[in-house]
Amino acid sequence: MPFRYRIENQDFTIAANNTALFHWGWTDPGQGEPNKGPVIFRALPKGPAQGGNNTVKNVLITFDFATCRGAQPAPQVFYEFKVRNESSVTLSFLLEILHFSDVPISPS
Repeated sequence: MPFRYRIENQDFTIAANNTALFHWGWTDPGQGEPNKGPVIFRALPKGPAQGGNNTVKNVLITFDFATCRGAQPAPQVFYEFKVRNESSVTLSFLLEILHFSDVPISPS
């Protein structure tokens, strides 16, 4: 069964008509192996009740997903993606993660 996480962080903001690079990884030993794929990331604009700016149309595009490997002591596997703000104002957003932990790997 897939897991769905919504992460709220004060640093999840992006200026108008700008693109930003983000990294995500699972580093807590209690979370098991850091390779969690398949994983989908989405940037969700915050609504007015969450402190979002809804005076104009909010458009966030999440793209260029990558599974990366790094040297220790950083997590060996981490994920990288970009978020583009096509709105005319700076936006705060939530990060949504869909983690398909139960999808088996089939031999090729």
